[in-house]
Amino acid sequence: SNTLRWVAELLNFWSEESPSARQSGGLGVRDLKKAADHLGVEESCAAFIAEIAYLSGLINLEADGQIIPTTLFDLWQNKEPEAQWSELVSLWKVTSRVAGLVGRSESRNLTALSSELDRSNASLIRNLTLDLLLNNPGISANHESVKAAVLWRYPHRRGISITSELVQWTLREAEWLGITGGGALSPYGESLLKDEENLGINGALPKPVEHILVQADNTAIAPGPLTIEVARMLSTFADIESRGGATVYRFSESSIRRGLDHGHSGEEIRAFLNKVSKSAIPQPLEYLIGDVAKKHGKLRVGYANTYIRCEDQSLIAAITSDKKLLHITFRQIAPEILICDSESGELMEELRGAGYFPAGENAKGSVINMPIVNRSKSRPKPPRVIGELSKPSSAILSVAIRTLRTGERAAEQRPVGQIPRTTANETMELLNEYLGKGVSLRIGYADTNGGVSLRIIDPLSISLGTLVARDHATNAITPFKIARITGVTTA
Repeated sequence: SNTLRWVAELLNFWSEESPSARQSGGLGVRDLKKAADHLGVEESCAAFIAEIAYLSGLINLEADGQIIPTTLFDLWQNKEPEAQWSELVSLWKVTSRVAGLVGRSESRNLTALSSELDRSNASLIRNLTLDLLLNNPGISANHESVKAAVLWRYPHRRGISITSELVQWTLREAEWLGITGGGALSPYGESLLKDEENLGINGALPKPVEHILVQADNTAIAPGPLTIEVARMLSTFADIESRGGATVYRFSESSIRRGLDHGHSGEEIRAFLNKVSKSAIPQPLEYLIGDVAKKHGKLRVGYANTYIRCEDQSLIAAITSDKKLLHITFRQIAPEILICDSESGELMEELRGAGYFPAGENAKGSVINMPIVNRSKSRPKPPRVIGELSKPSSAILSVAIRTLRTGERAAEQRPVGQIPRTTANETMELLNEYLGKGVSLRIGYADTNGGVSLRIIDPLSISLGTLVARDHATNAITPFKIARITGVTTA
């Protein structure tokens, strides 16, 4: 229920105030915070809601950078709650996108809706976690035990994988979606994971209502989920103050002004409230709507790209009636001033082509006589250079050739993967025998994690339980702990 309401509220909000994507892609930090404030949730939850809406095709990133709902959102809103929920959850289960990466300290540049949230093992870990919950019904497992079980079934390289975080994010998102409740699998989540046709959601959720109760303190109570039409209209001139079984809306000067900005008159707002409210509209709210409606629109703000200023009013009249300039939409805001949407340079060319002699002027009203040298105001974005910028040095080539030859000799003389094994006494005898004689030896060497690797070395000296030798792989003088040498033989 919460998820469906969050998705609807967020997309209705973005229908009215569409955010713009960052230049690098994705939702900006300020827009994410604004969305979280509007929904009354944490930013991580708002990022997740935006992501599942994006997965379902309910929002789209337009070519001009606008993030706006699609027509699929209107179709989605008209579906039954069970169909809405199943669509969102089914896509979440299989997606490789990881909303939990948004806002993570190690990945500050990753934002919701960006193209860099994909992780190859996200779906696998998500379904492993859900399978554990399905196989242990009725148990409210803590996060640490679930993480331990998933890591045991899916080992990873320490310090590199984000498997632990994926498990934690899966459990958190499953709680938001209603798949789990209090850490245990919900009946609806269990039915979904078992691929049952009827999840029982439609019968469990309250039916939408078409009425509200307006109160004397400039608030209104919706005693249940509102129908799409009522909720959409009410949200244009009222703010949600609290959510729960009943939703409380607050009417204020700013919210009423927002409704007027959306094109609703004061009379339309009053008529709507009288229609949907089962209680009488109190006088303070009547006065508030009337006062704001009287003030609204007295001060006008508009956009004009270019203006024409001339003290000769007859010349202004000639320009507005000139047939050569009819394709330009002029608006006269004063006897001596015209404005239009054309660029100043384009307008100058049009006026000159029509036989006029305009001159440009700056913000202070002074005529511009110097030629304009245009420069880009945006930061340069040169194409990425792909290719070799410089040749490898002779030292790098030498090491590479020596490494290849060492590997070839080892492959010729010994089976692949065979590591020498000798006793401790035999190891010391062989090392002392070939010490400083320029003979290459093959040794097995154990690392701190217990893995054993094959090394080809030239032994130089032994001191305090350490063998100093030249490692053929790096051509560097390297110390080797004798206790870690598993065996020695000639190369």
